Amino acid sequence: MNDKISTFAFKHLLQDNNTKLIHGVLKSLGIAPSRSDYQDLYQEGCLLYVDAYETFFATHSHEDLELFGPYAFRRIKWRLLDCIRKEVRQQAHCEPLSLVVAGDSDSGQEFVHPDPLALNFEGEILASAFFQGLWEKCSMQEQAYLANRVAGMSITKMAQMLGVSRQSIYKWRAGVIDKAKKIIER
Repeated sequence: MNDKISTFAFKHLLQDNNTKLIHGVLKSLGIAPSRSDYQDLYQEGCLLYVDAYETFFATHSHEDLELFGPYAFRRIKWRLLDCIRKEVRQQAHCEPLSLVVAGDSDSGQEFVHPDPLALNFEGEILASAFFQGLWEKCSMQEQAYLANRVAGMSITKMAQMLGVSRQSIYKWRAGVIDKAKKIIER
């Protein structure tokens, strides 16, 4: 980071009310001034403005100043969005998913402990049982469809890989869907 350019970028941010750009970015992201972390995100936006300024004018001349506003808006918006997503991911790991109550029979006290595995345990067992039952009822071609589809393969790629037409893959899919409906109806 060049100190001379950074100083000029900070001056440019504060002159001519350029801070409105950062407030505009925050508004476009749906972040209201009443939000508790608004000032933190605003400060982060100011730093991103300086970074955008340095990056933009490293490749452009100062005659292209009118192009800088839209560039800075996009760059700050996407970087702030990345920061918010990162923060949300970190908070998801910190919050307890479910609670286990363990009692001390001698004192009669109960202790509450987070149990992250308990939240979706029943759902995972049911899903596993469903797919196991579905797998057993499917023909080999339907199993090939199911395995490749779960792996994220498109129908076109599946048809090319297995050497069959897309219509065949659609028939296998219809068979899997029919068998899944029968399992669900039980």
